[in-house]
Amino acid sequence: MGRSILVVEDERILRVTLANDLKENGYEVTAVADGDEGFRQIRYHRFDAALLDLRLPGVDGLQLLKMFRVSNPQGVAVMMTAYGTIQSAVAALKAGAADYLLKPFAPEDLILLLRGLFAQQSTPSDETAQPKIRRFGDLVYVSRKMASVCDLIATAAPSDATILVQGETGTGKELTARAIHRQSNRGERPLVCVSCAAIPETLLESELFGHEKGAFTGAIQERRGRFELAHGGTLFLDEVTDLGPAVQAKLLRVLQEKEFERVGGTRTIKVDVRLISATRKRLEDEVLAGRMREDLFYRLKVITIRLPPLRDRKEDILPLAEYFLEKYRPPLRKELPSLSPEAGRYLLAHSWPGNVRELEATIQRAVTLAKGSVLTPEDLAPEDTLPVPSAPDASPHLLNEAIREVERRYLQEILQRVGGQRIRAAEILGISRKTLWKKMKTLGLE
Repeated sequence: MGRSILVVEDERILRVTLANDLKENGYEVTAVADGDEGFRQIRYHRFDAALLDLRLPGVDGLQLLKMFRVSNPQGVAVMMTAYGTIQSAVAALKAGAADYLLKPFAPEDLILLLRGLFAQQSTPSDETAQPKIRRFGDLVYVSRKMASVCDLIATAAPSDATILVQGETGTGKELTARAIHRQSNRGERPLVCVSCAAIPETLLESELFGHEKGAFTGAIQERRGRFELAHGGTLFLDEVTDLGPAVQAKLLRVLQEKEFERVGGTRTIKVDVRLISATRKRLEDEVLAGRMREDLFYRLKVITIRLPPLRDRKEDILPLAEYFLEKYRPPLRKELPSLSPEAGRYLLAHSWPGNVRELEATIQRAVTLAKGSVLTPEDLAPEDTLPVPSAPDASPHLLNEAIREVERRYLQEILQRVGGQRIRAAEILGISRKTLWKKMKTLGLE
């Protein structure tokens, strides 16, 4: 059976000509006229090669090339274009193209090119061969679970659908968001990342939507929020379950209407932003607990990508370790540090509760501190032998006082921000005015 080739070309005469020439040379050919149909073919079928026009209706040639490289990692891709520029050639080769043809070209040139590319391919490996390490953006893997994740990313990225990335801490949620952005049609536009857990709830609304001059105490000038900064591109909200009720309502409106007002402003601002959110929690549980709006829940999880923990894809541990060894290679050492067999067994036996982030930190520490060029289990073992300082003064009374002081400072900050307006402060805190008054009296803030 001949090798299978996908041709995606919108010019009918050239498409038919290419298909006939390839068939005459013993190839099986599937020829389609636009990027959308090419995408469907790549998604459901495997090809040995793809001939892709750079300029296509629907999904463009570069996006199609990236999808082909993910779905057909052993295949070869050749870009065809009448717009021969250095920039487009470099972009195609960087995206994984094996070569680049400038139209018009002779059929013989194409056949010779394909034969040469097929001849360079290694023979298929047998069942006992080591799996090939793959990279998708900054995601490194060999496991089928991560291959499925990357396949889903490649499928979902070209759309503008909101995406929810779920996974434990350290599984690579931000790396996944960056891969989605780069694979999307917005890849040349801004990617703005926000850690909702790292910003006080009282400041999140201003951080996301901006504020007008004088909107609150300390607002000495107009400030654009993250949505405006991400216009035309992608906004990534990490730990989206940390959003409070007021911000959730405003976020829902942006997703539905593509518009909002800055804090303290009346002018409606239109934005074109693709939203990717992430959480280590189950959104369903947050909805049942009343901490997440149900209507926002359905808006956020149009497409859900679940990242498996490292303990469930142990075949990725050693490839990732090798990747981090190269990444943190000591600058003054010529030889790359290597793992001893015992070190490899140690890595495979560990449960990695911190997932890929913990593995990366382990390798970085080992490479930095190891005296030899071969890493041992002792080099990888965590520094858990340090004495734990005692806390003789940590009495319940002192703990309560510390909590009281934190509450007092937090409430004081809110009141200063809203200029002492108790009604507004109660709204931000999500409590009644009566509860706010009691809290102020208890904390000595009357």
